[in-house]
Amino acid sequence: MKKNKKNTDPIEKLSSFAFTMSVIGICTVGICPAFGAMGVAVPLVMKLKGAKVSPAVESKNKKALLGGIIALCLFAVDVALLVIFKDKI
Repeated sequence: MKKNKKNTDPIEKLSSFAFTMSVIGICTVGICPAFGAMGVAVPLVMKLKGAKVSPAVESKNKKALLGGIIALCLFAVDVALLVIFKDKI
């Protein structure tokens, strides 16, 4: 049996996971900060630990980091809107 090369590298799997989590965080308008936090945490840990990554993984990590930050900002906006409009809901 042939193994799929793309799915065997744990660094690529983690990078794809972080990217997916950040996209889900943006799609849910930041309602759950865990998605954004995972999008931020994985690339930062890889960078802090000095993981050797390919250019494709580095690009995906940058996108995941940016998406995670956007998702966390959307969460802050959600909380602010909730505080402002809590009496009207």
